[in-house]
Amino acid sequence: MRPTLRTILLGLSVAAAVSACAAPVRAPAPIERGASGSSHNPASCGRTVTVQSGDTLYAIAQRCGVALSEIAAENSLQQPYTLRRGQTLRLPGPSTYTVRRGDNLYRIALAHGMSTHELAQLNGLRQPYTIYPGQDLSVRGTARTAVLQAQPQQTSASAQPSAPARRASPPPRASAANAPSFQWPLQGQIITAYGGAEGARIDGIRIAARLGDPVRAAADGEVVYAGNELQGYGELVLVRHENNWVTAYGLNSVLRVNVGDRVTAGQHIADAGASGSETRTALHFEVRRGVSPVDPMQVLPSR
Repeated sequence: MRPTLRTILLGLSVAAAVSACAAPVRAPAPIERGASGSSHNPASCGRTVTVQSGDTLYAIAQRCGVALSEIAAENSLQQPYTLRRGQTLRLPGPSTYTVRRGDNLYRIALAHGMSTHELAQLNGLRQPYTIYPGQDLSVRGTARTAVLQAQPQQTSASAQPSAPARRASPPPRASAANAPSFQWPLQGQIITAYGGAEGARIDGIRIAARLGDPVRAAADGEVVYAGNELQGYGELVLVRHENNWVTAYGLNSVLRVNVGDRVTAGQHIADAGASGSETRTALHFEVRRGVSPVDPMQVLPSR
C-alpha cells in the first residue's frame, strides 16, 4: 500500500513528539567515549545496561542510542527518573526491521521515531540509501502502524464491486493564523482551485507551468520528504516551516533538493513537470498546518 500525504505528515508529528519526549529532564552527566569517539553505540549496551556512578537516564539513552521515553517505558520509570548505582535497565526493542516492498529509509525512520540520517548511520548506509526487500535493518523503538502499513492483500475475483463513486466533499480547512510569510512557488495561471473539480478532491491548487520551470520554496524551512512514493503526486517535495506549517510541491519532473536540506524562500527546489496524476505540465501546491490542509490563497500574497 502506498503511503498518503497525511500518513507522511502524521509520521512527522510522531517523530516530533518522540523527540520532545526525549528532551533531558536535567543536565546529563559526562559520558565516557571509547576510541571511536561516538556517543551512540547501541551494540556496546546489549539488551541491558548497568547504571554507573553519575549516570542519568538521559545520559544512558544518549550513550545507547535509544529514546529516553522508550527506555523509561521499558523499565516503568516515572519522572524525575531516579536511578541507583548498580541498577540494571532493560533496553527497548525490537532491534531489527525487515524491509518490505515499497519501503524506503525515510518511511522506516519515521515509523521508529528516528531521523533518516540516524537510521542510515546505525546501519552503515551511505547516500542514496539503497535498501532492498528482505534486508534486515537495526532500528530503535516499536513501529507506529499509522506510518508503516502492511502491503495490500490480493482481492478475489468474486469480490463484490464497489459502490459508485460519489462527488468528493471539500477538504476541511485549518486556521491560517501564525502562518509564515509565504510567497508564490511558481508564477502561472491557477488551473485547478482548492477543493478540486469534477468530483476529485484536491487539498491544494494546481498552477500551470512549462516543462522545466523552476519551482521555488514558498518560505524558509527544512526538506522532510523528497521522492515519488505517494500515489498521484509524482515527484514530490515537502518542506516543514516554523509553527508546524508544511508546504507540498508535486507533479515535478526533477527534484533539486534532498531530505534534511535547509532551504530559503525563493530557492529553486524542483523543476515543473507532468508526473503523477496530471497530464498537463503543472505544479501541485499544498499548504498544511500539521496534517490539516489550508487554502493556499488564504496565505499567499495577492497578485
